[in-house]
Amino acid sequence: MRTDDGSSGAGSLLEFLTFAVSLVALYYGAKAITDSAVHFAKVLGISEFVIGATVVAFGTALPEFSTSIVAMMVDGGAPEIAAGNVLGSILANTGLALGAAAALYGIYIDRKILETDLSFLLASMLAIYVVFLDYRITWIEGLLLIAIYLSFLRHEISEHRKGEAKGGEKFNPRQLGIFFAGILLLAIGANYMIEAILSISSTLGIPEGVVAVLLLAVGTSLPEISTAIVAAKSGRGDIAMGDIMGANAFNALIILGAASLVGDVAASEAFVSVTLPVVVLISLLLGFMVLGNRITRFEGSMLVAIYLLEVIAILTIL
Repeated sequence: MRTDDGSSGAGSLLEFLTFAVSLVALYYGAKAITDSAVHFAKVLGISEFVIGATVVAFGTALPEFSTSIVAMMVDGGAPEIAAGNVLGSILANTGLALGAAAALYGIYIDRKILETDLSFLLASMLAIYVVFLDYRITWIEGLLLIAIYLSFLRHEISEHRKGEAKGGEKFNPRQLGIFFAGILLLAIGANYMIEAILSISSTLGIPEGVVAVLLLAVGTSLPEISTAIVAAKSGRGDIAMGDIMGANAFNALIILGAASLVGDVAASEAFVSVTLPVVVLISLLLGFMVLGNRITRFEGSMLVAIYLLEVIAILTIL
């Protein structure tokens, strides 16, 4: 990066500032949509579990979803940003969010969560490993990923029919305005975010996928990181584990699946070879860790260490 006349340095600073402001817009846009959508669901009398499994899960993943879709739609497409965003978010959710929460407080998990949710998470990671064997995801493979998620969601809803909400919450017209304001914030934030990433990638001379893994993925995973740490601190390990597993599965199946409907989600062999095996490995390791219904502080530290080693590997190899 040239800084001899100060112009390149100022330009780089502006790119990172744009990135930060866009991240704030994505966060508040997603929060506005989620809050208003939960209100609509309660007005319709939908159960709290269904709200959490659909509206809230989608809401927390909206930053990743919107930026990945926009990345596929920019001139010529930027599929490596979409791939890097999803894979990087899974790594950040597991290594930073769950790892840090466990390292600080330890996490205790209900056996019920492990019976289906963990199996589904591992199946999701194996699914994206298989579809990425040729370093691209086609629309047919994307539809398969979406179908896997929907089948799991159907199963979960049928298992939680007892939690039907009584409904009756009065409709608040103000929530409709909040909903559309959130959509506008997401659209603006996603567009400027992708522009910032492309500029940062060009300025620093590193691949777009790497910028997505190191900056975008961590930034869009901040809600999961804060949620997991707060939940673990208050002794609600099930919430921390459920939030991370749900977000990872949504990222892997819905976001990659939806992005592939816009265009093939292609990534370089070097990028996929460095990131994808670690995504599968850290997920399998997590599976072994929770067999005893807990993640110890030492195991949490291991997850954080794996994430940091992966970041170093990306910076040195790519």
